[in-house]
Amino acid sequence: MLLCFVDESFKPDLYGFGAVMADASQTRWLTQRMHEIVAALQEYGVEPQTELHAHPIFHGKGAWSGVPPRMRVKVFLDVVEAVVASGATVLLRGARPEQLRRYQDTRGFRDRHTPEQVAFQHLLQRVDRRAGDLEMHALVIADERSDRDRHRERFAVYQAYGTPGTYMQTRLERLLDTVHFAPSHYSRMLQVADLVAFVWLRSQTVDERDHRQARVLSALVSDIESCAYSAGVWP
Repeated sequence: MLLCFVDESFKPDLYGFGAVMADASQTRWLTQRMHEIVAALQEYGVEPQTELHAHPIFHGKGAWSGVPPRMRVKVFLDVVEAVVASGATVLLRGARPEQLRRYQDTRGFRDRHTPEQVAFQHLLQRVDRRAGDLEMHALVIADERSDRDRHRERFAVYQAYGTPGTYMQTRLERLLDTVHFAPSHYSRMLQVADLVAFVWLRSQTVDERDHRQARVLSALVSDIESCAYSAGVWP
């Protein structure tokens, strides 16, 4: 069985989800590797249980305020390197809010879909297809969020009646049970998904002015996309 860990990242012009799909051995190895990456930073005041949360790491905030920029960059590089080395599959899908609003306005849709609903649906469709390619089933585990019941309800509708539209329509037959939500603080795998989503979405929305930062992010995105399955942004 595969475990698919999902987290979101968003800016005003793009709402996206990143996921890392791994089997049991890959999950155990990646979890241990994340523990090691954090443990190596104790001299900078980072506690072993500190969450690998991309935004504060990137900006040097909170528990990461005492970590030098070069070491925070190394965290991103080490995490992405571990994902690639593990053989796990990365999934990345996004939707642009303004284009989606105009699309639905122009066609007079009675039922309106939010950017996060569209992006999450597109992600689930690809998780289902990737699991089918591997002849396996997958359980989806997402970062805890306030609208989790709505996502569970939609998941049940998709499995009963199929995903909306004709493109990649599926009943998610390779996905088991429901969408499970867990606090990312206690899941290194959800933290990996958060970091991957953050890097990818930033690459889609921000024109980096610092050439060194731009070079590092470009390398990170290249590595992430090397193990990604059908990454893309709607439309």
